[in-house]
Amino acid sequence: MRKLPLLLLLVVGAIAPQTTAAQSADPSRPIVRYHYGDNPAWASPAFDDSSWIVAANGSWPVPAFHSDGFVWLRARVPMASASSRRLAIRLVERESYANAYRLFVNNRDLGGQGGFPPSGQPFYLRSSAVFCLSTETAAPGATAVVALRLWYLPAMRLSGGRGQFEFRIAESDTADATQRASLLAEALGRIPNLAANALLMVVGAGLLIFWLRTRRSELLWCALLLISYPLFECFFDATDLGFLSIPYRGWTLLCVLLCIPTMATTVELIWTVHGLHARIWRRLGHLAWMLYNGTHLLVGSGLVATSFVWWSHTAEIVFLQFFNAITLAANLWVLLVRRYNRAIAAAMSVIPVASGLAAFGWREYRLIHNVYVDLFDLGFLLSGFAIAAMLVRRALAAWRQSDQLRVEFAAAREVQQRLVPAAPPRLNRFSLRAVYVPAAEVGGDFYQVFPQPDGSALLVIGDVSGKGLKAAMTGTLVLGGLQTLAQENLSPAEILARLNVQLVASSGGGFVTCLCARLGVDGSVSLANAGHLAPYCNGDEVSLLTGLPLGITRDADYFEIRLRLNPGDTLTFLSDGVVEAQDIGGQLFGFDRMKAISAQSAEQIAAAAQAHGQQDDITVLTLQFAPAELTHA
Repeated sequence: MRKLPLLLLLVVGAIAPQTTAAQSADPSRPIVRYHYGDNPAWASPAFDDSSWIVAANGSWPVPAFHSDGFVWLRARVPMASASSRRLAIRLVERESYANAYRLFVNNRDLGGQGGFPPSGQPFYLRSSAVFCLSTETAAPGATAVVALRLWYLPAMRLSGGRGQFEFRIAESDTADATQRASLLAEALGRIPNLAANALLMVVGAGLLIFWLRTRRSELLWCALLLISYPLFECFFDATDLGFLSIPYRGWTLLCVLLCIPTMATTVELIWTVHGLHARIWRRLGHLAWMLYNGTHLLVGSGLVATSFVWWSHTAEIVFLQFFNAITLAANLWVLLVRRYNRAIAAAMSVIPVASGLAAFGWREYRLIHNVYVDLFDLGFLLSGFAIAAMLVRRALAAWRQSDQLRVEFAAAREVQQRLVPAAPPRLNRFSLRAVYVPAAEVGGDFYQVFPQPDGSALLVIGDVSGKGLKAAMTGTLVLGGLQTLAQENLSPAEILARLNVQLVASSGGGFVTCLCARLGVDGSVSLANAGHLAPYCNGDEVSLLTGLPLGITRDADYFEIRLRLNPGDTLTFLSDGVVEAQDIGGQLFGFDRMKAISAQSAEQIAAAAQAHGQQDDITVLTLQFAPAELTHA
């Protein structure tokens, strides 16, 4: 993939010598003379055209922009001396132009294509046709004077270039067969290009299906590009081969409608695949293609003044090159400065380079060994396949990684479910309500209640630092230590101290905040805290000394305080997911809001924090000492 630009340059180098070689003159062709302007008398066989310019190899310069756009061609074509079959003249144009023409043989109008000014409209179609001749038009053995009246749109005159027609007179059956063979040969010459574009569309469709599975936006934009551009190219091929015969205004409109998605998706693909954040340049890229297609539509509409067409055409070229400059600069920035996605950036740089060369005369098809080759198409095809291959490879790697993450996430969820009871236990003289609301990402909140033989209970609530499986496993380690320590009738401070030593020795980094409380049947409460949020008693925050979180250092000290609850008093324990809930404006739920609702139920507190904007796991426990139903019981 990294050698793609070099490969393209080698291919272009092989093409260039063949494309610059001029076609050798065919001595059997009749001499064609041309003259600019318009005069019906020029169709007459008696007109003397000896002063007209001889068309070298049957070609002539397209009329100047500020001219009336007319050019006449004349040639003297010998008729077969003896033929029992009807004769025909075959008219062949070597390039596709939007023009109107009428063919005259010995001053007889045989027909044509498109309309002339002021009300006519030309067609965009290769002017290759067969016109039958009657014996009255041209007798066998005589010389037929063939005249062709041509008119070019201002937009076609701006593009410059040369026109080229051939006049061949033969038996009508032979002319028809030759015409069909010529069209077939041209179609066959385009098959490799059509097949490559068809394959590109298949790849784009595959990327679209792959995007539905992975939802990676870069795959979506690449798929749309690989589908839209081949459609654009097939439209050109269908026109050049004569499958579409439509007025030039309609052709221009279809061209613009097919070009817009190609250019728009190019900008989105570059910014998405490279992760660029320069919004102003991204918007300028979109503005460039909008202006380019807008001016292109004006130029091809034929509805504006001739002088305005010149300015519009100039602006069209400027906007196209501005679009190419932005897309090329973005890829070169990634390739040379950021040094990221270098293979993709190199492949994508080929497209604006080829487009820029096409604007300066490299766009037309070249016939190499009976195969039509176009530099821009070649650059896009090679780049398109390379970009698709690299994106698929990257997406597959990301997909495999996401599968591993999903497995890890599922394992972490399974482990985390063990950190909180399925339902809060029943306690002597206490009514306990608990709510646990996990966040989207697996966190490390936990709480446990251990009833004691003397009727008291040990309550622990905490939060493990970090996310994912590692946090869940650390929580499991804490839970295992608590289950052992809870059986030793230790005070809350002793439990935290012993648990801290175990975590320092085995946690492998990270820390745990933890609040431990022993609840007596007489309403006494002993509290020790290791960096966790303080509880609330009857709506007021409990003041207690806080030690270091568990797992930081072996020398941490923990202190206890004692409370005496009266019947009906409440205690509220919570995790930091409550106070750190954050709305879309970035405002935290905070301690003031928490204090205001701290006397409410666990369900109401959790719902308020969740509605504000949950960012982390939310855990809330509320205890009420000796409520009426327990006292009567």
